[in-house]
Amino acid sequence: MKLLDTVALIGCLNPKDRTHKRSTEHIAQVVSHNDIFVPMISLVEADLVMKMRGYEDSERELSWRALESRIPRSKIIAHSISSIYSAVELQRQGMDYFDSLISSIALETNSVVVTTDRAIEAVVQTEW
Repeated sequence: MKLLDTVALIGCLNPKDRTHKRSTEHIAQVVSHNDIFVPMISLVEADLVMKMRGYEDSERELSWRALESRIPRSKIIAHSISSIYSAVELQRQGMDYFDSLISSIALETNSVVVTTDRAIEAVVQTEW
């Protein structure tokens, strides 16, 4: 199984992002590949990133509407309680909050994380 990190969501939404082309390809694969999912926490982090970067509410809504047809509800994966407490241990080791949550769900599901994030790469198998 593969999990898309926030990097792919943000890259897909921003045509000026250096990862835009590849991110768009990754997002397109969510519908066409049975083994690719998006962690709920990646969606939350992407929304927080947009908010912190000063996106207007209408811009954020437009962004989510653009992704809605590309990421069906059935392809969004939630955390278990055990993956959340596993994330706490990763945070104790110095990993940031969102990276720890994405890494912990990957560890629990034995998944590869699709990302360019080096911190996640240090904990789980990744690809880009």
